[in-house]
Amino acid sequence: MIYFAFVHSQLSYGVEIYGNTYLTYLNKLIILNNKILRILQQAPRQTHIADLYNNFNALTLPNLHKFNILLFMHKFFYHKYQLPHIFHSYFLHNSELHSYNTRAKDEPHLTLFNSSMGQRSIKYKGTRLWCSLPEQL
Repeated sequence: MIYFAFVHSQLSYGVEIYGNTYLTYLNKLIILNNKILRILQQAPRQTHIADLYNNFNALTLPNLHKFNILLFMHKFFYHKYQLPHIFHSYFLHNSELHSYNTRAKDEPHLTLFNSSMGQRSIKYKGTRLWCSLPEQL
């Protein structure tokens, strides 16, 4: 498939970093991606964007960013050997900070940041996304 060979591979490279910016900065890239999908599917201009992505089983750029952060979190918890050594102690579990037997003892500790820049960090965003996943996943 042409889209995944030439476009999606370029979008997904480093999306954990550049996808963390404001949506207004990504707007031109998102619009260009939508145009490419519309051209490849020969869809009329009135076609809903969600249908374009669903036809190709692709994710929008903000969702691709979240997905890759969740992949990083999954590797951290279940396949640490696949990550560089510097990330092996990147997150702390709540059980490492206190000895109380709580429901969230096995979850990563959510480090609070006062600035919006800190809340965009992977340490904060990854923890929030990971803790918001349903238990059955």
